[in-house]
Amino acid sequence: MVLGAFGDSFLFGSDLSDIQDQKSIQWHYPSQLTYPALLAKKLGVTYYCTALPGQGNKVIADDIIRAVGQRGNNMLYIINWSWIDRFDYVDDRGRVNVAGWQSILPGDENEISHFFYKNLHSEIDSKLSSLLYIHSALTCLLQNKCKFIMTYMDNLLFDTRYHCPPSIDYLQRSVQKHMQTYQGKNFLDWSKKQNLPVSNNWHPLEESHQKAAEYWMPTIKTLLNTHAKEDYLHAFK
Repeated sequence: MVLGAFGDSFLFGSDLSDIQDQKSIQWHYPSQLTYPALLAKKLGVTYYCTALPGQGNKVIADDIIRAVGQRGNNMLYIINWSWIDRFDYVDDRGRVNVAGWQSILPGDENEISHFFYKNLHSEIDSKLSSLLYIHSALTCLLQNKCKFIMTYMDNLLFDTRYHCPPSIDYLQRSVQKHMQTYQGKNFLDWSKKQNLPVSNNWHPLEESHQKAAEYWMPTIKTLLNTHAKEDYLHAFK
């Protein structure tokens, strides 16, 4: 069994002490102090991580589907979806990850980011796109009988007050039942509520990851001891 982590800086481990150069992390190995890495170590299984800082949900979905294509249900997938307003594209200029993706964020100070968020970005498009990426990855996981923990950062994914036509409502209902939280919160908000240390860049630090590993261990053990697909799909209802 392999334990895989898929997401952005929260599962990469930004601001954790074993990341040597926080400003140049593209080709660096992810932290071994994140809660997925701690879980893999405690379980005595191989650890696999594609999480990178700044990634959006398109790249995360691509990483998951690639992994399912290569490893199928021989991996336990730990997934943390990112904020919906990140935009991923393929470009051979500038910084890209190993698969050729480049990501832009609203706070980026560059021409491409300024143009995109001024002229092309909208909340409804971001919400619909992220839900489509998540739905595709989820379908792939379920069809291949993969075991997974799926969490998310952005509460806008499931907001129904604004920008919620029938297409988005359908996707929200389809994916939300497979999502899990930290007592109703995302990792960052849960860490702050527990008075656990968080960096100035809003990344949970070592103690937060240790507590998160403890939090998820019972779920991991349930997944590893559940064999029937029907039992697994109803394990957390």
